Amino acid sequence: MSRRPEGLLYAENDRPPLPVLLGLGVQHIFLMSSTLVLPVVLVNEIGGSFEQVRGVVALTMLACGIGTILQAVRQRGFGSGFLCPNLCGPNFFGVSMNAAWLGGLPLMRGMTIAAGLFEILFAKTIKRLGFLFPPEITGLVVLMVAESLIPLGTSKFLGITYHDEPISSKGFAVASVTLLAMVAANVWGRRRIRLFGVLVGMLTGYTLSLVTGMFAADQLALLARSPWISLPRIDGMTDISFRWSLLPAFLIVSITGALKSVGNLIMCEKINDAEWKTPDLERIGNGLMADSVAVVASGLLGGVASDTSASNVGLSSASGATSRYIGYAAGGLFAVLALSPKISGLLSVMPVPVMGAILVFVTCFMIMSGIQIILGAGVDSRKIFVIGVSLVFALSLDMLPGLYAGIPGWLRPLFESSLTLATALAVILHQVLRTHSETTLR
Repeated sequence: MSRRPEGLLYAENDRPPLPVLLGLGVQHIFLMSSTLVLPVVLVNEIGGSFEQVRGVVALTMLACGIGTILQAVRQRGFGSGFLCPNLCGPNFFGVSMNAAWLGGLPLMRGMTIAAGLFEILFAKTIKRLGFLFPPEITGLVVLMVAESLIPLGTSKFLGITYHDEPISSKGFAVASVTLLAMVAANVWGRRRIRLFGVLVGMLTGYTLSLVTGMFAADQLALLARSPWISLPRIDGMTDISFRWSLLPAFLIVSITGALKSVGNLIMCEKINDAEWKTPDLERIGNGLMADSVAVVASGLLGGVASDTSASNVGLSSASGATSRYIGYAAGGLFAVLALSPKISGLLSVMPVPVMGAILVFVTCFMIMSGIQIILGAGVDSRKIFVIGVSLVFALSLDMLPGLYAGIPGWLRPLFESSLTLATALAVILHQVLRTHSETTLR
């Protein structure tokens, strides 16, 4: 039996009043929209029209809304019952772009469906792999999920898009005030203010962005021309193709995305249980099933693949509201907004400084959750080396990627992301050192 944390205002099975529920859902919608720029970039890169861009964005939103609702469901064998929203998955962007270049949107759809079906197999076996994920490794996964947000969050906070680009003083000022507004609401605000701390920051950031000209004129003109209601549609949206040569890359990304979702779901468990010790792998497997169905839905609908959102989980921890009913509200609203090009357009042009401030804010909570899980498992010499060695090499991959340019091709998949490398090293070291300890005791 789990014990409710003291700072939690609405726990996983609590049903907030309708106005509060809608307000909290809106907060999550803004974060869910933070990666909608990815389908915009993808379609533009392959020479798509404005109608195609708008259609793919809307279909991606629809798939993410469905995935958020499915994750909040808790049925036998399906759904985690946690507030763990979906967004357009950055993990899939590179391989999706490659598929779109080679075979257009139909090939991207087909490969996305294949990746989702493969994740179903992973979800079915996760319970049997529990010995690979003791608390210290699950904490490391949570910590690395948070670490993966740092480059994105800080670059947007500083207003830097390209390497060696100077810091945007205007953007930095907007981001700083936005972050301070959220921190103030969380530290000094009363219960209701704390619930909507991120929304307070967003309103502050949007207002400052409008006053300082952070919104581009073409963005505002595009919003003005967009209709209020329109069904998302793309020519050939039911066409699907497949290439075996792309399958390995999509399977690797599928595993990486599943590991990230494992970390997000573990964090959901941790923030909902003051006495949390070990992950409930059956529940996590059910959550992965919902996640995989959302990925398949992304392919079938014609959007870019969805993924669980670490920043939204961090938001639920920061606000003290983790009710799964917020997931129903956020997912439903996000899907409905997909039918309104004007409103979905407003979400997709969130000012960069505001996005950066939010990402920095929620990453703070995620980092502390990962550290607490690691330390909560106790510290001994074996765990020090399992976590330390894995963390050293994973961080070196992000800091000095050129070090690994000579890695053999068959090992290259392990070095596609620091999360994958950290998890693989930790699992291997845990098994080697545990085996050696058991042998020594005998």
